[in-house]
Order: sequence, then structure tokens, then C-alpha cells
Amino acid sequence: MADKFIDNGVEQTKGNPILAKMIWYFLQATNAPVGSKAVLPAAQTSGTLTIGGDSIDEQTKFGRVVLPSTNEDSIDLESYVVPGDKAIDIIKNAKHDGKQVKVWRVVVDDRVAETETDADGKAHKVFPADFGYGVVDELELDDGDDMVSASYTLNILDKLKTGTFPLTDEQIAALKDMYEFERPGETTGDFGPETDRHFNFLGFSLIWEPFYYVRKGAKNILITR
Repeated sequence: MADKFIDNGVEQTKGNPILAKMIWYFLQATNAPVGSKAVLPAAQTSGTLTIGGDSIDEQTKFGRVVLPSTNEDSIDLESYVVPGDKAIDIIKNAKHDGKQVKVWRVVVDDRVAETETDADGKAHKVFPADFGYGVVDELELDDGDDMVSASYTLNILDKLKTGTFPLTDEQIAALKDMYEFERPGETTGDFGPETDRHFNFLGFSLIWEPFYYVRKGAKNILITR
């Protein structure tokens, strides 16, 4: 018992929790050329980050000894399979060819966003992210009586590294919104899966599910079959 009374107080954080839908995972093949886009897996349904590892646990004459031993981080992802989704090919090819996969876990919440300045003095919004090189443990494609789903685990080499991931407001809006406002007669055709499209938008590759038809006069979006 200390002779001096000690009371250092307590800390508490109040506020709304981060929504799971604002955690985005991006992939990239390790053999992708420098300057390649990050790939956002289509129709993500869930993602799990596990920070694990073993410890040394021994009993001695004087009590229990527990020491840290290894890091065993992993990321589990689930999504529905959308035609043209590069993420599925990245995972499948990496597993078959014995290659690694680059993976980012990004917290896309403005409350944790920061600003970084480039060499030209231009400010950019960035979000906290974890990055790692992953080895595909297993890719499972479920061909049940519903939509085809994919699930896979990436076992991280060493441990995840902490950094930031740049995303502009325009990129976030394009990744979140399924379609934009339009005026009467501006487009033709149904909104739905019959018009599958692949989008390369401002440095990211993505597939929308369901997809929307081509907007006449759309800017900064390259649409290909």
C-alpha cells in the first residue's frame, strides 16, 4: 500500500460508433505495375480483421510466466460474385500461383480523416488504414440457390502496418452512390443488372451491383464493357 494517496483520474470517449459499412477493403496484385489502381471488391458483405498470435506460457516455482511470441494477423473478406470483379481474379490467381496479395483496410469516416500536403503544397484528405502483404489461405465460392458468394482469408506476413489512405470526397461519393441525379429524358433504359459496367474512376477500379446504365455526358468516368 502506497504511503501517498494516488488518484490519476479516468478517461472516457463518448460518441457514435464507427459504422461497419464505412470500413472498406482494397486489394492489389503484387505483380501489378507501379501506378496501378487499387481494387475495391464488388458487393462486399463483411470483413474481419484479426490481430492474433501465440504467446509463451509456462509455470515456474514462483508463478506463471507469460511472454509475447509471434504475430499472426489475418483478414477475412466476404462478397457476392459480380461479373468482371477483378478482386476475385486477384485472389484466385494468387492462390494458384503462390503469390501474395496487397490489402488495405481503410476507415472511411470523416471524424478520423486528416489532411496531408504534397510537394506542391496541395492538401489531400486521408483516412487511417492498415496495410499488409497477405497469403491466401483459402478461396471459397458458394454456388447455392441464392447469389454466388465468395469468402477468403489473407494471412498477413509479419504484421499489419499503420498508415493513411487518400480518398477525395468525389471518390467516396462515386464508390458509395449507385447512381446520380438525372433529369427527364437524360438517359434511357432500366436501372438494373442487365447493363453490367466496369468503372475506372479516379485511381480506383470497381464494379457496381446492381449496375446503372451509361449517363450521357458523365465526367471523369471511363465505362467499358
